[in-house]
Amino acid sequence: MDERSDRELALASHQGDRSAYTLLVRRHYKPVFLACLGVLGNVHDAEDAAQDAMLKGFERIRQLRDGAQFGGWIVAIARNVSVNLLRKRKAIHKPLGMEMAPEPHRPEPGHEDLTQAVARLPWDLRLPLVMYYFDGQDVKTVAQKLEISPSGVYQKLRTALQELHEILTAQGDTP
Repeated sequence: MDERSDRELALASHQGDRSAYTLLVRRHYKPVFLACLGVLGNVHDAEDAAQDAMLKGFERIRQLRDGAQFGGWIVAIARNVSVNLLRKRKAIHKPLGMEMAPEPHRPEPGHEDLTQAVARLPWDLRLPLVMYYFDGQDVKTVAQKLEISPSGVYQKLRTALQELHEILTAQGDTP
């Protein structure tokens, strides 16, 4: 694997080296995908949004002032792409009075209830939850990437867990 830093790869990409950008994509795809998944709530849409974010990053690499910040920069692009996708869908379906049904995906066996419950969370709670519990990022990293304080992350995690508990216990009450 290439040992060049993000700064070196971003500079090389800026100068037209497509293979350098390919390495940046490989290095940062997982956090980009998880950011998209946290906002959108389903794997298929998250994959599409992550690819769009990576393409936008390639198109805008010249705007990145500090290549060492590529990871946070591309995750921010991914979040914006995902939020814009949600807004676009709401604008399309709102006049029709239709709600978007979440696209089905196949969760791991035994995790269907949890996966569905996480998908029902609002994106501002789902994103830190996915980053912290599913991607294993620490609170400080989540706070930096989401541009909120660590105490804000803890509050969102606490609220998300409370809402998950309510969703999952309510599911158990229905016949």
